[in-house]
Amino acid sequence: MPILEVKNLSCSVPASSHTSFRRKRRQILKQISLTIDEGTTLGLLGGSGSGKSTLARCIAGLQTPDEGTITFNGINLFPFKENRRKMSLQIQMLFQASSASLNPMLTVRESLLEGIEAGLHNGHSPTADELLKSVGMAEGLLDRLPSQLSGGQRQRVALARVLSVRPKLLILDEPTSALDVITQQHILSLLKELQQEYRFAFLFITHEVRTALLFCDRVAVLNEGVIVDEDKSSQLIHRQSSAFTRQLFADCGISS
Repeated sequence: MPILEVKNLSCSVPASSHTSFRRKRRQILKQISLTIDEGTTLGLLGGSGSGKSTLARCIAGLQTPDEGTITFNGINLFPFKENRRKMSLQIQMLFQASSASLNPMLTVRESLLEGIEAGLHNGHSPTADELLKSVGMAEGLLDRLPSQLSGGQRQRVALARVLSVRPKLLILDEPTSALDVITQQHILSLLKELQQEYRFAFLFITHEVRTALLFCDRVAVLNEGVIVDEDKSSQLIHRQSSAFTRQLFADCGISS
């Protein structure tokens, strides 16, 4: 059963500076439709400027679409925006540099407690120790400041904060691209383990073809605001319906 359904979603933003009295807009997303089933991962693959992050922000409620519908767990979040607030904790987003959002003056323990207190309203009460352990970090790091951690450790803390409210959908916007290759692999393995344990769904946004194919159950390819391909990862490797996807794969040395 789909936990997320997006239908015919379009979104535009103000165009660059101009002298016209009429405010012009540039369309970023054009009639996007997709679904994500509970406990599965949909990869959103595309280059810079394709609309990936705009779509993620629309789903997370950080940007308002022009038209279409967003339904989460059977509840309409757009255009009925009044439903968004009561579902807000169940959709969380982990950005490329989420670790940079950690307050430099707060210890790991204090940062985690902020999320724990927010999640208490939904009956979730993991301890800071449990959260840190869930992301593969030692309890002894709880009293360290972000500046005393590595980049990979800070990203794990950011992930632990997100997990503190036990989301049902986790949007991952290039969550490992700022990390070295080995740390990337560790974080991706950790995410899969956590997904198996908690059964939340992922929307995984990336420009890396091989990562998308390995990590995701299904992959949708976005080009200039339009989904030009979507299939199971195992099928998309062998069958790309659009010229854009074929070129994207060819540039990575992947042939059908």
